Amino acid sequence: MTGTAGAEPIRLLVGDGDGDGAAPTFDRVEELLAEAERSVEIFMFVWRNDEIGNRLGRAVLAAARRGVRIRIKKDVAAVMYERIEMNRKSFFHLPLPALRRWKFRVFGLTFPDTYVEDDFDDEVGAAVMAHPNVEIDWVNHTHTKYYIFDERVMLTGSINVEDRHRGYRDYMFEIVGEEHVRRFRERDAGSVELDPEREIDFLLNRITTDGHEFEIKPRMIEALDGAVESVYIEMAYIGDPDISQAIVNATGRGVEITMLFSREANIGDDINWRALHEICRRAPVQVVITDKMIHSKLILIDNRRVIAGSANVSVFSMRKAVELDVVVRGLPQFLESVRDESRRRVAESHPVESPGGLKPYNRVLAGLQQLHQWLT
Repeated sequence: MTGTAGAEPIRLLVGDGDGDGAAPTFDRVEELLAEAERSVEIFMFVWRNDEIGNRLGRAVLAAARRGVRIRIKKDVAAVMYERIEMNRKSFFHLPLPALRRWKFRVFGLTFPDTYVEDDFDDEVGAAVMAHPNVEIDWVNHTHTKYYIFDERVMLTGSINVEDRHRGYRDYMFEIVGEEHVRRFRERDAGSVELDPEREIDFLLNRITTDGHEFEIKPRMIEALDGAVESVYIEMAYIGDPDISQAIVNATGRGVEITMLFSREANIGDDINWRALHEICRRAPVQVVITDKMIHSKLILIDNRRVIAGSANVSVFSMRKAVELDVVVRGLPQFLESVRDESRRRVAESHPVESPGGLKPYNRVLAGLQQLHQWLT
């Protein structure tokens, strides 16, 4: 599990929405699970009991049976999405109290109907949970997604473990090297500060015994405030008013802002469009619409710095959830790959010529969706 000599320590794994768009990520996770010798840590938001969920589950089980120690951190609230959307099945069974089930039903009314029927059962998930080499930690208010293999290779980004990501536009990042994994551990523990001069560093929202330490939002605003020429934003969910203000402020300094946006988000579509209408009412932002679901969380600043990972610029991500983003600068091959992919996605999408061309939204649903973000 070492990189090629002379290669940069980070590379882009593209989910391009072609029907199997997340294949590079899922294939790579399987390869790394098969190569793991000592330990694997997986922190995952959604892990659905579908084809992809079972495929990766079997790979985890095979590694555990070889003697690899597996630690899985799994978000509790994401069970709502697993049981409301798609096949309505969670890979890991978790009994839920009545109050939480009731909340799921209420907020499920704001979700589009995406139900698909299949025959997947709980056999693989139950076997993973029961294996003595597998430890599962149930955590709350998290949205993080990463894999760490033998403390040498890390995959992180915004791709959940579920079939539908094969039809989404999305990203994961493979980071190779013990020093980078060690740096992540130090940042995650809060023992070192962000170093703006590092080629690769990590931004985190953390919840500790001392309270919330949410650094992603102020660092994003700082980056937007420092933009000189251009900002490219590819984001699944928006709506945090302070981030929106930073976008408006950047255009006031002459910075060209391009936002790639889903024609219809899988959830929170109305709050997305309400926020976008508000931005475009106040600033000359170039909006580009794609029929593919944008699940990415990526900002490219002046074509020289990338902030990307699990954090949306929504109220939930900026103010409520544990999140992980990677910050990359000074690595020309990686930056070129992000620029090339962003240009390709924009070229394959449809520009909105004026604010009047934006999709309308339902104010009532937008309010309910905003309430859901605050209460999740």
